[in-house]
Amino acid sequence: MTEHGEPLSGREMEILRLVATGATNREVAYQLDISANTVKVHLRNIYTKLGAASRTEATMIAVREGWVVVPEARIEPPPAPPPPLPWSRRIALVVAALVAVGAAVLSWPRPTPAATSSGGLLPVGGGPAPATRYGPGTDSHWSELAQMPTRRAWLGLAPWRQRIYAIGGEGPGGVSSEVEIYTPASDTWTRGAAKPTAAAYVGAVALANRILVPGGCTDDGVALDVVEAYDPEADAWETVAPLPRPVCAYAQAVYEGKLYLFGGTDGEQYLATTYVYDPEEDRWEERAAMDQPRALAAAATLEERIYVVGGYRSGQELATCAVYNPVADSWADCEPLTMARGGLGLVTLGGQIYAIGGGGWVGYLGFNERYAPAEGRWVAVETPLTGGWQGAGVALMDLTVYAVGGYSNDYLSLNLVFEPLPFRIFVPATER
Repeated sequence: MTEHGEPLSGREMEILRLVATGATNREVAYQLDISANTVKVHLRNIYTKLGAASRTEATMIAVREGWVVVPEARIEPPPAPPPPLPWSRRIALVVAALVAVGAAVLSWPRPTPAATSSGGLLPVGGGPAPATRYGPGTDSHWSELAQMPTRRAWLGLAPWRQRIYAIGGEGPGGVSSEVEIYTPASDTWTRGAAKPTAAAYVGAVALANRILVPGGCTDDGVALDVVEAYDPEADAWETVAPLPRPVCAYAQAVYEGKLYLFGGTDGEQYLATTYVYDPEEDRWEERAAMDQPRALAAAATLEERIYVVGGYRSGQELATCAVYNPVADSWADCEPLTMARGGLGLVTLGGQIYAIGGGGWVGYLGFNERYAPAEGRWVAVETPLTGGWQGAGVALMDLTVYAVGGYSNDYLSLNLVFEPLPFRIFVPATER
């Protein structure tokens, strides 16, 4: 029987370290490949051993013991304001700025059209604002790792057992069947068995020890209903139950071991459909539809709800936010994004939702966003690319957000990582 003062087990230490970062029980369960109920049992034992009454108290004890290190904030005094410029100098600067703006408009790069447009329903090219890449400063939460071997957008990106799998998409040579595998521990890429059916505008998700890739679009824009499953251990593919209809450019998320797929296009119209796949029964079924059709949205699960955010329809990016309740099979609205985003990525981390990229066709991408349901509002967070950035593969692994590839006036091979949580983790040599 657990008693106060007992040392934490190795598993309990793992869970405490994750809880200290702000991860929810469901996020901890996902990271450790255990059930949420198992996390609750371990937390009760942790509270008893530490003499804590809550997650906050347990986190404070972890910080005090040195298991979690909180970086010190650097506060610098604001610089003294410069003296005002004389009027003659101000006028000269205004004239120079107008000349520079005129030159930029005349020389602005034109987007390179992408090969796939799904019957004209999906946008081609990168929009009016190609991305500007900047080198993150020492205080940035973004960093850059080894680039993906091929330049691709509209790909699926899925983490599985300490590796990240980049599947399909579209590159300079057209729609791809490539499978490239990133290992963070060595910062290297390797190749896997090619996907049998080349497809772009796809998603990839780890489910039941396989990586599922539903539907997608072909080189000539035809939507597919084929669903292919990759076995990472065998490096082999198989076909599972097809989608109820051909779909590409959908949003997808996992809840309670099932795959939920929202919207997209079938090549003839935008969709508001909701489909759910049960891997145990190898069966799809239709659920309550969204209130409006959309493609190129993104979805993520937070606690007992699935958030479907942003999208694209009829030449316009969308800022919409909808919340799906899988148990009640019902929809509700949530606070819209600060700016419209199509072709974005969405992940949940530390009880918050992060929207990555997805701007540049209509508006200018100047920031990413995060949403805390308790606050009910989106706030800006930094982005590693500004201007325009769509179709990157975005996934979460080990409390780190990976954003790979994408499109911005050209196909990208960048491998960018985002670590927003304010803690550094110290792994002690002994348990106590």
